[in-house]
Amino acid sequence: MPHIAVINEVTVPQFSDAAAQAMLGAFGQQWNKDLQSTWGVETATFTFLPKGKKPPVGTWWLVFLNDSDQAGALAYHDLTNEGLPISKVFVKTILDDKTSVSVGATHELCEMAVDPWLNSAYQDPKGVFWAGEVCDPVEDDQYGYKIGDVLVTDFITPNWFAHEHSHGTIDFKTHAKKPFELLTGGYAQYFDPQKGWQQVTGKKAELSLRAKAPEGSRRERRARRSKDPAKWVVSKRVW
Repeated sequence: MPHIAVINEVTVPQFSDAAAQAMLGAFGQQWNKDLQSTWGVETATFTFLPKGKKPPVGTWWLVFLNDSDQAGALAYHDLTNEGLPISKVFVKTILDDKTSVSVGATHELCEMAVDPWLNSAYQDPKGVFWAGEVCDPVEDDQYGYKIGDVLVTDFITPNWFAHEHSHGTIDFKTHAKKPFELLTGGYAQYFDPQKGWQQVTGKKAELSLRAKAPEGSRRERRARRSKDPAKWVVSKRVW
C-alpha cells in the first residue's frame, strides 16, 4: 500500500498549507475509488506534512513547489531520498497559466498511481509505443470534475490505447470519443526509435505553458531517460 506524504514548500501567498490540506480528501477518493475501479491501482493513504517536517520512512512524495527552479534549489530531484516515486506540482507556474492547482496536483497523482516508475508504454495497432501517462490526453480544467469542493483531473481508461478487446468509455468523464483522441488542452508522447520520445499537442495546449515540460516533470524525466541511460537523481532534501 503506498503511503503518500503531501509536502508544501510553496512561498507564494496564493497557496497556503490550509489550501493543500483541503485537497487530501479528494486525493484519497479519486485514487482509491475512481482510479482503482478503472486501473486497479493499490489503495493509498495521504498525510499532510507542515514545512520543515521530515516525511515518514517509506513514503512516496507529492511536493508543492513554486517552480522547477525552487525544486532544484531545495534538492528535490527525480526520486525521494529513499529512491521512491515523487511527483512535483509547480504552483506558481500553474497560477501564471491561470489554471487550477488541484487539477494539476491530481494530474500528477493519477499518473504516479498508474505508472510510478515512468516505464510503462502501450503499443498501438501500427506498432507505435505510447507513454502510459493517463491524464495528458484529457488535460484541461474544463474536463475535470468535482469531488466535494475540489476540482480534480479527468483521466483516460485503458481503452484510449486501443487494445485488442477495448470497448466502453475512453476517459473517466466520457469527453473523448475514440482511441488516441487528444482533447484541445491535451498532449501525448510516443516513442520514435530514431528521435526518442516525441510529443503531439492539442490546439489549446500549444498556446499554454503546458506545451513545454518543466525540468523535473514527468514528461521531461521520461524524455531525458531516452537520451541518457544514467539513473535518476535521488533527492538530497535535508530537514
